[in-house]
Amino acid sequence: MTSGMEIPFSNLADSAPAIAVGLISALPLFEIRAGIPFGIAFTDLPALVILLMGLIGGALPLAPLYFGLDHLRHDLEHRIPFLHRVIDARLDSARAKLAQNYERYGSIALALFTALPLPLTGLWTATFAAVALKIPFKYAAPAILTGLLIAAILVYGLSAGFEALLS
Repeated sequence: MTSGMEIPFSNLADSAPAIAVGLISALPLFEIRAGIPFGIAFTDLPALVILLMGLIGGALPLAPLYFGLDHLRHDLEHRIPFLHRVIDARLDSARAKLAQNYERYGSIALALFTALPLPLTGLWTATFAAVALKIPFKYAAPAILTGLLIAAILVYGLSAGFEALLS
């Protein structure tokens, strides 16, 4: 029996650390902002592998989320109205966060919004905003992926620097 708190994904980190980094990076709320620090702190993976798996995992939800969100909303509208209202609230919130800046700066605003290493500014929220603002995928995807790359570099630099200070 172990004492103390068990680290989430620790078993996966031991057996498949690169996959653990990718999975954490794909999860909403956690995203790359948790996947990369997890990779640095709890695996022995090289920096490039952590970055690549964080980027791959972080990018995985983009197309299914973008193309599936309206379908999901439509299905939930009659089946589970509460979840429909939750998704609509998230869409409204994402639209409000980005609408004015997108009108003024275009795709650069979407990239910078995705790149901010703050809660609720990652790929998931940016994709919600792109859907809410009806930004075509051919413009939204490159901007969001550019923001994801910037976020990965920022988060890696901050996490590696913090890890170096602690050791």
